[in-house]
Amino acid sequence: MHKYDGVIEGPKTNDVIQIMRMEHGCEISKSLAWDARSLQLAWLEIQISLRFVWPMSTRFSDSHATSSFVDGTFLKSKYKGVLLAVTALDGNPNLYPVAFAVVDSENDRSWDWFMRQLKVVVADEHSLAFVSDGNASLCKAIENVYPLSQHGICIQHLLNNVLTHYRGKGLAGLIAKASKSYRVIDFQKRFQAVCNISPAIGKYLTDADITKWACCQFPGFRYDIRTTNPAESINSALRTPREYPVIPLLDSIREMLTCWFFERRTRSMKYTKPLTIVIEKKIDMRINKDKTFLVQPVDEYRFLKNLLCGKYDLLKIPCRHAIKAGLTVSRAPSSLTDDMYMTSTWRTAYQETINPIGVPEDSWVVPNDVRNANVVPPESRRGAGRRRKRR
Repeated sequence: MHKYDGVIEGPKTNDVIQIMRMEHGCEISKSLAWDARSLQLAWLEIQISLRFVWPMSTRFSDSHATSSFVDGTFLKSKYKGVLLAVTALDGNPNLYPVAFAVVDSENDRSWDWFMRQLKVVVADEHSLAFVSDGNASLCKAIENVYPLSQHGICIQHLLNNVLTHYRGKGLAGLIAKASKSYRVIDFQKRFQAVCNISPAIGKYLTDADITKWACCQFPGFRYDIRTTNPAESINSALRTPREYPVIPLLDSIREMLTCWFFERRTRSMKYTKPLTIVIEKKIDMRINKDKTFLVQPVDEYRFLKNLLCGKYDLLKIPCRHAIKAGLTVSRAPSSLTDDMYMTSTWRTAYQETINPIGVPEDSWVVPNDVRNANVVPPESRRGAGRRRKRR
């Protein structure tokens, strides 16, 4: 058996049959040879994984997190399992992976352990917000490990539950508009309409906690993000590596992050405007769209135009009213924008590099409890039929 770049390579099935014939004088079937080969490869994979994964796991601890998306996705290798991931968005905004872990399943113990490892590098504070699909074990872990943070529920998952359990197809659009409302009074009107049409759906949404899915009611900083799409996008980017064993899976993640960090670090260093590329384009579009938009100053702080659209409070990016009012008193839009969208913050997020393990294996400092652990492959049984690659 040999290991190349983290992947175990062994003899082919026919080679196993030949070895058994020449060295042991017995004949075995191809299916038996395949099972024997698979078991040996799995045992070696598990033994090496324990020593390989430990030093690699510390590489992802240097991340910069803001609002985070938490999700788990199934692995498709022989021994299954779940890949847990925390993802944020940078100021551009691009996907910014924060942490990964491979566990047996999405249960209370796994999520609690994962969130406690995350807390080592991402502190608990009021300005931190998590957005998830509402998994019960995850919600419990966030409540226990991050009591100061805010927790939001993905509106798309909530709507799927409504459609599944309440046949609320006609109300999905109204609920979505209510969740997106920028002003409390607009939300109340739309949500009341939902309750009038279907009291059962209204009760379900109320029990789910309105502050978790209605943007204008969210107590923390959600930046107008209503779904777990960033987490789902990470899962999609890892669709092929999720079929690999643990070692190649983690190395694929590391390789992906290495490329992302290099590309974005290079791009941000060459960029000279005060706000990130996407935000600059968004503000320029608003300025050009409202060239004829007029505001009448009352004093240096107040204007006759309505500045209470609510978008500024949730987006943390100046709305067209704020931009026009700011320009009237010679204030640049960048001075009204959250620090998260500043180019300097963008550069800081990628100033470090994601490196491969550059130390020979015999030089790794591995704890004795990890080195001496005797791990065997978990019991597994492949389901009948062709394996599904996608949902």
